[in-house]
Amino acid sequence: MSVISDAIAERQSQIERLQAEITALSDVEKMLGDSAPQPRRRARRSPSPRKPAPAAAAPAAAAPADTASEAKPRRKRRQMTPEEKKAVSERMTAYWAARRKKSGK
Repeated sequence: MSVISDAIAERQSQIERLQAEITALSDVEKMLGDSAPQPRRRARRSPSPRKPAPAAAAPAAAAPADTASEAKPRRKRRQMTPEEKKAVSERMTAYWAARRKKSGK
């Protein structure tokens, strides 16, 4: 029993030391928090309805092959008409020409 009580006493001293370190670090953080610039955070986008959350992706990978074929096919992009392609081409040609002109080349 003395081995267990020695281990408990050792762990209690470690806990007390770590709590003291946490308190000291929290105090320093409070002092520096007012003067230090806050890091810029990236805006979070809402999750895409097509992509499952990481937790939900694991069961899908373990699904049998026959249920995978029953899943809805992914939606495809709408094809552009030749007129739309030409309009995009002209717009992008003008865009890149303006960029080249602006950069002085």
